[in-house]
Amino acid sequence: MPPITPPTRSTGATTRTPGRAAAHAARAVLLLVMSTSLLVWGLSLGGTRAHAAQARPTQATAQDPAATAQGNGSVTDPNISYVGRWDVSSGTAAVPNWTGGYLQTAFTGTTVKVKARDAVNFYASVDGAADVFYAGVKGTVNLTPQALPQGNHTLRISYRSGDTVFQGLVLDSGAGTISPQVPSKLIEFVGDSITAGALTDRLALDSYGWKTGEKLGMRHTQIARSGYCLVGKDGCTGLATQFFKTASTGDQNWDFSRYQANAVVINLGTNDVGHSVTGAEFQSAYTNLLREIRAKYPNAALFALQTLKKRYVTETKAAVSARTGAGDAKVYYVDTTGWLTDGTDYEDGNGHPNESGHTKFANRLAPVISSKLGITAANAQPATIKTATKAAAAAPGAPGDPNIKFSGRWDTKSSSTAYTPYWAGAYFRTGFTGRTVKLKQRNAIDLWASIDGGPATFFDEAKGTVNLTPTPLSAGNHTLQVNYQVVAGSYHGDAVFQGLVLDSGATTFTPATPKKLIEFVGDSITVGTTTSQNARTAYGWLIGERLGADHTQIAQGGAALVDTADDRMSLEQQFTKLNPNAATPDWDFSRYQANAVVINLGTNDVGRGVTSAQFQAAYSSLLRKVRTAYPNAWIFALETFRGRFVPETQAAVTAAVSGGDSKVSFVDTTGWLASDELSDSVHPNDKGHRTIADHLAPIISAKLG
Repeated sequence: MPPITPPTRSTGATTRTPGRAAAHAARAVLLLVMSTSLLVWGLSLGGTRAHAAQARPTQATAQDPAATAQGNGSVTDPNISYVGRWDVSSGTAAVPNWTGGYLQTAFTGTTVKVKARDAVNFYASVDGAADVFYAGVKGTVNLTPQALPQGNHTLRISYRSGDTVFQGLVLDSGAGTISPQVPSKLIEFVGDSITAGALTDRLALDSYGWKTGEKLGMRHTQIARSGYCLVGKDGCTGLATQFFKTASTGDQNWDFSRYQANAVVINLGTNDVGHSVTGAEFQSAYTNLLREIRAKYPNAALFALQTLKKRYVTETKAAVSARTGAGDAKVYYVDTTGWLTDGTDYEDGNGHPNESGHTKFANRLAPVISSKLGITAANAQPATIKTATKAAAAAPGAPGDPNIKFSGRWDTKSSSTAYTPYWAGAYFRTGFTGRTVKLKQRNAIDLWASIDGGPATFFDEAKGTVNLTPTPLSAGNHTLQVNYQVVAGSYHGDAVFQGLVLDSGATTFTPATPKKLIEFVGDSITVGTTTSQNARTAYGWLIGERLGADHTQIAQGGAALVDTADDRMSLEQQFTKLNPNAATPDWDFSRYQANAVVINLGTNDVGRGVTSAQFQAAYSSLLRKVRTAYPNAWIFALETFRGRFVPETQAAVTAAVSGGDSKVSFVDTTGWLASDELSDSVHPNDKGHRTIADHLAPIISAKLG
């Protein structure tokens, strides 16, 4: 996620000194002061880490370096994510067991090197670019012979053969690792040489397992080795027992608490025929394997594949039926008949697919898995062609492009060509290929854009086709995040997204999507009024970034809790709406589910004739509405920073807890802000919002785990 730093300003391809955003905020405050007294005016216009799906399935995405401590690149560096069955017990050498294990991290600076003990073959991808093969290298291996631009970068390393030992990274002086964003879900592939990618150019990286994991945007492991069987017999190692071990050889049990798979794909039986395994032996071993995998992964979907050579088909089906008959509803048999074509999709006559065959296999398998997990199989081809009419997919970069992820309450239904964000702090993110990206805007709007996790650039009164890359990027995969200035008070920009313009032949891809979301409900303090970047420098945005979570700000300047006759917006009424200033339509809460909701209301209710009883009743009503919308969210009721309606807020929380809602907390904010952390007597400045985030982020993270 992009760091929060003072922005550069741009109008198309040029940059200039910041100042206009602050001017907008100043104008809003001035008009409100002129219109009414400060008391009635109240509030006007406006660490832990969570891992998630990758921006590009083949590469991690850098987090905000300010949100997590920099690491040193050592084997035990917590910012290095090991995927697969790695032995890191020595503390100085990490060994990937089985095939297809890989590591991911993000780093600052301009270069990165990896330390290898002895000669080894491995693949490395920097910033999501194509994997580079390093053959027979040892010592300190430079992965960036051409220095990178200053900023945040990502790295993935997968070992192939030789002395497969990772001994750490060497980074620039003053640089360090930062926590990568990795997918929340993991898929495990169990099999023999076919699953290991034998005979392909890149082995594990060309196998259907690796390709399927990438298509689904999931971490992936390959518990596979050439020549292995299901049943251990006649000299063949049986995965019915070896699956549970740390390595493909040896007796050390694997610690399954290290990760939990969301799906396990089993492709076994091809080799058992040559080792005198009977049908009864095979069926019994398969049934036991399914039962024992279920014990290790209680919630995983288990897929038993028909082998490409159709061996032990009846027995495999019977094992699946036995488990479903025993009450295991998440075990599935997958018929692979017709997936590959003899003569074109195989390397040899022994059933080993070539690179094209593995790709076709992954294209058929990915949607089967995604349908059971409820996720989108990006780039996957459907297993069957349906005759029903299907709407054409939106063009890359168009508002309806599924690779563009919208956070907050966006109106995506009124128009297919123009999406409108409502409330404060809404943003979108996507990944894209090529060297340039432009944004199509209808009329003038102030906006911020961050590319590849870099500092946000401010575009002043942008309209038409806005070039976000006046200096072309390096060829490869990139990420983009855009958010618009809050449209409220004296500022009336045209916050409408009409799409992206990409290079010829370029496309979008699914960006990193945090697995948790925090919603902040409030008034102009929650909007970030009087701060340097408005919603971006408000405590809600800062906390979301710090915790690696998506974040929304359901807030508006001048908002109150209680609905009174003075037409001031009531969040007890409008919380459930798409638009803060319209009675219809209701917001569709199935669009996303918040994991936490922070409420900061009451400052503006003073001076409006709101009684204690009215406030408490309205707060209780809002808590009920939030709970109905988000059944599993933790709700935090903040004491307002001016200490208004504190007993009533506490009483509403107590009533909710007494009524059986155990996930509601009152947060005492007494003493959080000093006088130099306010821009006036009400609104925190940039420093004040950072202080609020310092206090509140640990409270939220403690509850969310």
